[in-house]
Amino acid sequence: MTRRERRERGRRSSQSSASTPPARAGAARRARPVSSRVGRGHLPTMGLLVGAKLRERRRHLNLTLQEIARRVGITKGFLSEIERDRASPSVATLLKLRDALSLSVTTLFHSAIPQVVRQKSRQAMPYGGIGMTCVLVSPENAHRVIAINAEFRPGGKSGSEPHTLDSDEEIIWVLSGCLDVAISGETYRLDSGDSITFDPRVPHSYRNPSSRAVTRTLCVIAPPPR
Repeated sequence: MTRRERRERGRRSSQSSASTPPARAGAARRARPVSSRVGRGHLPTMGLLVGAKLRERRRHLNLTLQEIARRVGITKGFLSEIERDRASPSVATLLKLRDALSLSVTTLFHSAIPQVVRQKSRQAMPYGGIGMTCVLVSPENAHRVIAINAEFRPGGKSGSEPHTLDSDEEIIWVLSGCLDVAISGETYRLDSGDSITFDPRVPHSYRNPSSRAVTRTLCVIAPPPR
């Protein structure tokens, strides 16, 4: 090898050692900051999932994402991710959202905590009617849906005239006995195991047609009557 070739080889070796090794470059790429937003399929870091409650309240108030985002001072896209529990808002932002939607702290966070209603602690409901009793099987502070266990004594009924509820949907499931459900003048006979779903804003009434058997039902109403 000539002197000139040795000098050329040494120069190339020096340039190679000065460059970043592949492993080092990879480590540098891994050190990039990680976004605070939650990736698809992962839970947010805030622990309690309140996005669904925020979205439900916003829709109930007939407000758009843009309107609430403008009030709170965040982007429409970020609010959308908060509502889908894919982003974690700061405490300050969450409090602003609460104020913009007129929500209490208790209402906002209670929905994320499982609640057990023991049979002995069920609350009786002053639902009215004749020969019927109702107890609440859902939590008293339920805000999305309520469930009522009703018992109709023989001939028991909801009243002498139809009534309405300011809710979107009602489901009645007959657990035992039979029940006549009158909706807009038309009567539906339900036997044990049958169920019916209807709009509770339409005038309706219930009656146990039996003169001997007690009728037991489970009624689900969503959202709770306002």
